[in-house]
Formats: sequence, C-alpha cells, structure tokens
Amino acid sequence: MIKFASRPNMKYLVGLFISSFIRYILQNITDMYFTLDFDLIYLFLMFLGEFLFGLLSYSYQLKYVKQKKLSNNFHFMTIKLITNDKIQINDNKYKIYFLITATAFFDFMEYILFLEFIPSLVDCSYSFEERLSGILIILDSLFYRFVLNLPIFKHQFFSIIIISICLIITIAIEFIFQDINYFFRYADFVFLIFKFFIVIFFNSLLDLIEKYLFEYDYLNPFKLLMLEGIIGFSFGIIYCIYKNPISSIKNLYYYNSDNFVYLVLSLLLFMILSGIQNTFRVVTNKIYSPMASTLALYFFNPIYIIITLILNDDFVSKEKRNYLYFSINFVLTIIVSFSGLVYNEFIILFFCGLQHDTYKEISYRASLPNDKPSIYNINDIDDEDSNA
Repeated sequence: MIKFASRPNMKYLVGLFISSFIRYILQNITDMYFTLDFDLIYLFLMFLGEFLFGLLSYSYQLKYVKQKKLSNNFHFMTIKLITNDKIQINDNKYKIYFLITATAFFDFMEYILFLEFIPSLVDCSYSFEERLSGILIILDSLFYRFVLNLPIFKHQFFSIIIISICLIITIAIEFIFQDINYFFRYADFVFLIFKFFIVIFFNSLLDLIEKYLFEYDYLNPFKLLMLEGIIGFSFGIIYCIYKNPISSIKNLYYYNSDNFVYLVLSLLLFMILSGIQNTFRVVTNKIYSPMASTLALYFFNPIYIIITLILNDDFVSKEKRNYLYFSINFVLTIIVSFSGLVYNEFIILFFCGLQHDTYKEISYRASLPNDKPSIYNINDIDDEDSNA
C-alpha cells in the first residue's frame, strides 16, 4: 500500500533539508543567547550569502566548462549547461532582468512583511507561521498548473486535498484554543492570518518566477541566485532609511565585548548556511519543482513545534501549556509532511490508482519492451560525477 521511493539526485534535496534545519536551530539559539534584535541583520546576511554562493558556484561552473571544453550537451550538478548562443529563449533581456528584480523584491517583501507583524505573534502560538506553511505547496501547485501550464497528477491532487483539510483544521483549532480578549480580538486574529497569507503569497511568486526563468528562458540558476542576492541587498539598504539595524550590534559591543566574537561567528555561520540553503533551493527548483523546494519549509514541522513547546512556551491556552492543543497540531503537522512526501513522490501510495503517474511507475512502464514510450517519461539524469 505504501512504498518509499528515491529520486535521481536526491542529495540536493537532502542538502536543502539539512541546511534549512541547521540554520533554523542556529538562528533560534543566537536570538535566545544574545536577546537582541537581529532581524534586519539576518536579512542582509541572507542576501549576502545568496550573492557569494551564487557567484562562487557560477564562477566554478564557468571554469568547469572551460576546462572540459565540451560542446552543447553536458551537465553540472545535474543541470544541463547550454553553451550555444543561438538557443531560442522566450523573452528579451529587459523582461528577464525585470523578472529577476521581481524575484529579489518578493523575497525582500516576504521577509519585511513578516518582521512587521512579529509583534502580533506574542498574542498567539509561536509556531503558527510554520504550521501554516503547508499553504505554500497549494499556491505553488495552482501557479504551476494554471500559470506555467505544467501537469498536476492524481496523487498530487490527493495530497493537496489532504493538506488543505489539515490547514483548515489547524486554523479552526487556533480559534478554539486562542486566548481572545479585549487586547486581542477575533478580528485581530483573522487579520493576522490574512497577513500570513500575504507573506506566503510573495514566497509562492518567488518560486513561480524562478521556475519560469529556468524552464522558458534557460537562465542559469547560479547566475539568478547571484543577481537576486545583490538586488535584494540593495533593497535592504534602501529599507535602512526607515529602520537602522546597526544600533543593536553597537549596544552588544559596548555592553559586553567578550561576547562580540561569538556573535560575529554566529552571524557568519548564518550567512554561510543561508548561501548553502539557497544554492540547494534553486538547484532543487530547477531539477524538480517549486513544490519540492518548499517541502523543506514544513517537512521538519513536527520537530519544530516540539522545540517551540520546550524553549518558547508554545501552545499556551488559558495561561498554561495545553498538551491537547499541542498533540492535535503535532498529528496535523505529521500528516502535512507525509502528504508533501506523497506529492513529491518520495512516498508512493498503491491504492485508487495514485501510483499510476509517479516517476517510478512511469519509468517502470517505459522499461517494458512492449510498452510505448510515455510523453511523461522522465529519463534519469546522472550525477555530475558521471558526466565529468
């Protein structure tokens, strides 16, 4: 009934999972230990990491091409490199650079909007935003199908339905256990949910445009990451006119200079992890889909909410921890993570024909001598080592 399945080049998706999880833990430890406002500093470090790792990957790729002296059909990190300047792309360079700027802007706005309503989180569950992140796979799927005009199959529709039901229950549970009072009314809570949707919407637009640039304009993912980093960093500088991030660092240095070295090391590690995470993200988006790259956002949610329960006094109702509140959400996050694995075909369900259009089943049918090739057959792509 249930089968775990591997996909070609899963190491990039695993790398995305691990780097996302480690960065999340590092950020929480840094915030708890230093108890200062690093939100805007994280923004600059994130974009700086994107730029540096995009630049390093793109430069190494160009060096790889030059050394191999290969023609027009070879791969680097599973990505087919195209050296033919005569290849036909769909958009002119002005539209392409506009779309690149748009991706950086959406990435910037997603972060800034979240910062703007962080104060509202003191009145609700600390992990509420993470538990709503499954909405992203629904939005990405809708854009993937109706904007990019790419196929969504039966097992993926099934996963979307299950995730949607879980998210509706999650929101309903919040209304039941949420402490509503004169200072935090139902209207405030509904508006907070709406703002979450806006943030997730910007994230989905980022995924959509990146996939469009990869598939229709053959844009190099590392070049895109490099440009997103420098453009997003520029947006951050402009935003500093409104809010200055330097004062918190100065306060720490003058208050306790002995801890300043540890702070610098923590922030430097955050920048490196951000660069690694986003490098894996664009590669995953390219070789799989936006829905696979967003899996990293909610796959570890069952672990995240355990951490927030212990460290952040999460799932508080009537001024005390409510373990029924936590248990229901723990089960829901497991179901959402499981459904995301089904959607991305890392788990295959063998009932009601849900396995029919999965990668493994299509590959198996294509290998049968009497079967006609399927238009959806996906050829295995060897890792870069086999293409060297």
